[in-house]
Amino acid sequence: MEPPFPALLCLLGLLATASGAAECPSSAWIPFRSSCYIFLQGTLEELDNIDEARNLCKNNASGADIISIKNKEENTFIQETFKNHWQGPDYISLGIFFDTDDNAFKWFDKSEMKFTNWIEEESNEDLLNTCVSMYTKSGEWKKISCEDLPLTGILCKTAFAYEKKYLPATAVGSHPARPQRPSLGRGRGPKAADSILGLHQHAERERRCPLP
Repeated sequence: MEPPFPALLCLLGLLATASGAAECPSSAWIPFRSSCYIFLQGTLEELDNIDEARNLCKNNASGADIISIKNKEENTFIQETFKNHWQGPDYISLGIFFDTDDNAFKWFDKSEMKFTNWIEEESNEDLLNTCVSMYTKSGEWKKISCEDLPLTGILCKTAFAYEKKYLPATAVGSHPARPQRPSLGRGRGPKAADSILGLHQHAERERRCPLP
């Protein structure tokens, strides 16, 4: 009886191929758990408000938005990454707004707010036009007027699963936009190319990993 190692290697290869689908939009994004992060800075003088900052994130990757923070580990990751990699400004805007209807802070991306990290002297008084910034040196949050949001750099976040959109030159560590895959003729665009590639890969797997 032959040892099962060839079959095991085939299985591991298939698993690696499947896991490769979960990736960040480009190498400029930094992964952490099930999300990807990028700090955009540079020529952002045209940003006047939080909505324009959110649009900048959305234009870089489908599903991206200005940063939301789910727990202490993610907050620490952001603080440490600013220290070791991004080296951006002392304060960044968080994707938080104060909902006057519900009298509560909420994330713009509609995720549930289960974690906060207010500075110790932060009061409980909530203002009508209140937004939130993070002090990147300590990871602490501070309430500020939405008119005073720091918009010299924007931290964006997206999930692993995304529709790829290539980054502009304003992204830290970004690369030139890669060209779209050329068409294979009339009626045969990228989807057709993917189908042909998929059939080829399937045939190759059948050759390497024949069924018993």
